[in-house]
Amino acid sequence: MGIFKKRRYYFTDSSFASDTIISYVLGGIALAIELTGIIVSIATKGNVPLIFGTLYVCAMVLALVGEIFAYLGNKAQEGGVKGKRISIILNIVALLLPILIIFV
Repeated sequence: MGIFKKRRYYFTDSSFASDTIISYVLGGIALAIELTGIIVSIATKGNVPLIFGTLYVCAMVLALVGEIFAYLGNKAQEGGVKGKRISIILNIVALLLPILIIFV
């Protein structure tokens, strides 16, 4: 009985598309910058330094580039579909959040 080694069999491929991982990182950095700006704005009662405007523009550019990588990762063969969809949604939220704040 000890001759045969038990192996675990997986029905899905656990690898991620590298474009999807890059998309996650860019979207996460963009959201972190935006949420930091919101927290500082609340803490200072709207008197934020001018650098946060530049940071918001940089966050929007990061989210846009992240969306491009998410689209390229969606076309890749490796990786799961759910992770690819979440990366697309993450970057759309990171792109639309500053636009909504500007109009509010």
